[in-house]
Amino acid sequence: MELIKEIKELKELKEYKEKTGLTIAELARKIEADDTTVGRWLKGEVTPNFYSLYKVRNFLNDIKNSEDLKPQELFRDKVNRDHEQIESDINYLKQRISVLSYIEDLDTLVTELNVTTKLGNLMRDAHKTPF
Repeated sequence: MELIKEIKELKELKEYKEKTGLTIAELARKIEADDTTVGRWLKGEVTPNFYSLYKVRNFLNDIKNSEDLKPQELFRDKVNRDHEQIESDINYLKQRISVLSYIEDLDTLVTELNVTTKLGNLMRDAHKTPF
């Protein structure tokens, strides 16, 4: 059963090489293996040892996982939508902060108005009292 998996993985490796147009040396660098050895695998002269097969499997899994990812354009669209939402949220927060600041200013004005009213009442009371 293991031999069938090895043959399948080597076939996938060969298909990937042909699909991408990589040289054996370039493919070997990606797998982190010797280019002569990789060439012999692809020709069917030898089969990879356990560790080399492990590296081939990891390489093929990495390729499959990267192909399963969404295209970069979809990612950019999501980033743009997120960016627009963040800008909208920031603008909303700025408005809320300015309103709160305005309310704080109103609190100061109300306090001043209360003090002025009290002073006015004192002045009025003082003028009603005869000297």
